[in-house]
Amino acid sequence: MLVTSSRPSARVSTLVPTLMTKRLYMGAKVRQAPRYLCRMRYPWWVVLGSFFLLAVAMRWGSFFISVINHDESTYIVIADELLRGEVYLRDVIDTKPIGIFWVYAALIKLTGGSIALLRLAAAAVVALGAFLLSVATFRATHRPVSGYVAGVVYILMCSVYKFYGVSPNTEIFFNVFTIAAVAAAVATSRKQWLVAGLLLGTGFIIKPFVAAEALAVGLYLVWYYRREPARMVGRGLLLVGGFLAPVAGVVAYYYHLGLVDALWFYSVEVGGAYPIELPWYLRLKFMGDYLLRYAPIVLLGVVAQVRSRSDERLGPWTAYLALQFLLVTVVVLMTGKRFGHYQIQLHPIVALYVGAWVGHAWEQLLYRRWVPRAVAAVAVALGVVHYTYYKGKPDEPRQIAEYLAPRLGPGETFFPLNGFQITYHLLDRPVPTPYVHSSLLSFEHHTQAFQIDEAAEAQRIIDDRSVRYLVGRIHDPEVNTTISRSLLPHFRPEGDLNGELRVWVRNPD
Repeated sequence: MLVTSSRPSARVSTLVPTLMTKRLYMGAKVRQAPRYLCRMRYPWWVVLGSFFLLAVAMRWGSFFISVINHDESTYIVIADELLRGEVYLRDVIDTKPIGIFWVYAALIKLTGGSIALLRLAAAAVVALGAFLLSVATFRATHRPVSGYVAGVVYILMCSVYKFYGVSPNTEIFFNVFTIAAVAAAVATSRKQWLVAGLLLGTGFIIKPFVAAEALAVGLYLVWYYRREPARMVGRGLLLVGGFLAPVAGVVAYYYHLGLVDALWFYSVEVGGAYPIELPWYLRLKFMGDYLLRYAPIVLLGVVAQVRSRSDERLGPWTAYLALQFLLVTVVVLMTGKRFGHYQIQLHPIVALYVGAWVGHAWEQLLYRRWVPRAVAAVAVALGVVHYTYYKGKPDEPRQIAEYLAPRLGPGETFFPLNGFQITYHLLDRPVPTPYVHSSLLSFEHHTQAFQIDEAAEAQRIIDDRSVRYLVGRIHDPEVNTTISRSLLPHFRPEGDLNGELRVWVRNPD
């Protein structure tokens, strides 16, 4: 629970499967809790299972198409390469930290690599995030229904828009760790600073944007122990030490491989090599677009706060959420890029805010039977909408895989000129270049940032006799690159798949 006293004067029970103590900590006072607040209404496993079913109901319609967003394809294909024994940042290269590829390697082992099962696993991760939000909200407010609302809001926010959560991206994975850190250190009087630091550090090696949540938790620690400098320093060292442990583990891994210079180059220097100077008004527009997309949810929280009577818990809790929202916004806007998936990092904050105030304002109303029925109806409808939408889209990577599967001999592979990297996974074929994401070889700002010798990279593919086929969109301007202009003279057209896709086969010796 977020408290206003720097030293708790009473213990608060943590979330347990079925009940909590009848005396709740409120600031420096202990009061008898209302009877309906004295226990969780449902065991933890029922709550977690319900969130999982809700996430699957909303997202199942997107499970079957090969590609929603090419970033997900890159995670899967690089994870495949790691499972083959390749080394990230030496044999395969991308801009993301290694954490997300370790996550996907584990998921591929768990699911057998099925795209549908990987999407199911992503839905389970979203459900876990929702469950942890319910824990954090319950600890902060002592209202079970507030926790349920926060979890439902988070799943809904992650399951409506393609680039804001439907496509699995790094954010839905590291959100689990940042949410758990807030639950462990901010939303409770039983502070677990070392655990919070470890969680934040683990999130950081998935994506460095987690620095925003780490700073928010750190500033909260300073405020919480503002009258006790010794404790501030001691607890702060625990938080920082926990945060640095996973980061140090990654550095030690690359030091063992003799690749510390590569780690520094791809983690730090590449990111600063192609900043996009986006005007301030376009950055504000980017944030305005996010708030407009989710305006019904955000306004629901605002109305609930306006209509609610004051609550000594929710004031400090809301102030902390505002701080975290501000810091995450700054980090997202610093990149100068308007990628919708960056803003998934804001979803937990909105869910925590809406859950806390809606549960406070309309607690008794939310326990009526029609509420979960309405939520279930919305979930089923959204799942059907996704299924209808994605069923109507051509699955070009599967078309390519079906064409190449009977034509590729043992040990042979192919090279896509402009995308379709997920086809490597569908065909279980190795990647003939370190640069899995096609944009790294297609866009000049990427090739300059990564210092890629395009002629040398093209020659690598030409010399690799296992590369038997090229594939790409015929009328895509991205096919007119240095790489493609170097490769095409060594291949001849073999056939067109659907009027848009063409396959080239290597010329005979």
